[in-house]
Amino acid sequence: MAIEGPKALRDARIARAVASQLARAAAFAMLCIIWGSTWLAIRIGLQGAPPFLAASLRFVVASVTLLALTTVFHAGWPRTRTEWALVVFVGLVLFTVDYGLIYWGENNGVESGLSAILFATYPLQTALVAHGILAEEKLTLQKLLGIGVGFGGILVIFRSELVTVGVEKAFPMLAIILSATCAAFAGVAIKRWGHDTNPVSFNAFAMGVGALSLAATSTVAGEPWTVPTWPEGIGAIVYLALLGSVVTFVTWQWLLKHAEVTSVSFVALITPIVAILLGATVGSESFDLVDLIGAAIVLIGIYVSISRRAAAWARTALRAGVLPDAKR
Repeated sequence: MAIEGPKALRDARIARAVASQLARAAAFAMLCIIWGSTWLAIRIGLQGAPPFLAASLRFVVASVTLLALTTVFHAGWPRTRTEWALVVFVGLVLFTVDYGLIYWGENNGVESGLSAILFATYPLQTALVAHGILAEEKLTLQKLLGIGVGFGGILVIFRSELVTVGVEKAFPMLAIILSATCAAFAGVAIKRWGHDTNPVSFNAFAMGVGALSLAATSTVAGEPWTVPTWPEGIGAIVYLALLGSVVTFVTWQWLLKHAEVTSVSFVALITPIVAILLGATVGSESFDLVDLIGAAIVLIGIYVSISRRAAAWARTALRAGVLPDAKR
């Protein structure tokens, strides 16, 4: 029994570690699948409602749903001034500015594929912000190389979208890039100061802030406040609120508590692949061999960025002088 006791404890620890890894992988995959469909859902929804009003209604539905869940499950509210300040910060930066820019950009001529390319700058921006704020997440040559390779894969997949780029799309394109900047700061802030917050109640209040701010923006922009059309407007709002916001952001915040924020940001490299696969499956879009190669390049980039084996190889190469030292 003395021999089996430590072995049983060791096996239990291994089982818990494996279960935790599987849970994180499942959460990551779910985010990729759902958020991979939201670019198209936003585009469809804009046919039935103006951009800021559509975004506001999305977060009204999501906030009310999360408040109900907060009551049912007795989820703890934010307690400290720091946590409430974080609620306001995320509500303004992520759910107001970020999504306001995304909806405005897509409403002003940025196609879903081009939006995916521009938002794919999110991992690099997250890595840079995390480097400055999170002591445990420093920017390394391995991360830079992996992010660069992954972004190259996105360019391969959406190569045809680059042909449509014109000067008239400069500001809408900049809006999508800045939306990724907002998402980077919000994610790092939650990672740094939101570890003790409950994802359900936190997002309920933060989305409420976003809904009110976007409603005010809609009013200032002079958008008509009419009932969104069915099924485009209402259907998209409900889908984006329940799946694209309630499920995803609660999962995203839980994942941030258990993984590096830069690693979580790689969702932005996978979602374009999901989007084009959905288009090929349920729509009339094509998915050819070059697209498949691009998807493989994206996956290789993510592997390079997070793999311990790749990190060990990089350290060996640095010592051998094969790779330049990033600190020089």
